[in-house]
Amino acid sequence: MGKFDEIFDDVVVNAKAAASAVSKKATDVYDSSKYKISAAEIRGEINKKLRDLGALTYKSQVHKTDLSEQISLLVAEITDLRENLNTINEHIASSKNLKKCPNCDAGVPKNSVYCNICGAKLDSAGVSEEEV
Repeated sequence: MGKFDEIFDDVVVNAKAAASAVSKKATDVYDSSKYKISAAEIRGEINKKLRDLGALTYKSQVHKTDLSEQISLLVAEITDLRENLNTINEHIASSKNLKKCPNCDAGVPKNSVYCNICGAKLDSAGVSEEEV
């Protein structure tokens, strides 16, 4: 029975390791999906605020009224939303093992030497050599 016990123990250890790996992957997929949903919601909110900003600007011009305070508030809200979106996009990129091309802001694999979108040569820190 000793050999059977060893085989059974090995099966249990391997099953636990596989279950742990599957659990980790499921958690990663869940987190990534959560970030993507948040990013989509923020993009939608930015688009709504940009439409509102356009409407205010149009109204200001057509009716010759000073709506600069309302416009400034909307611009500040849009700026905050874009900062939040950038943070979420950085989380998404890091979970996908990507870095940002400083030339065109595209996500490229961390080990890339050149940006696959704009062709900029990247150094090891992800900074394009044109900027150095």
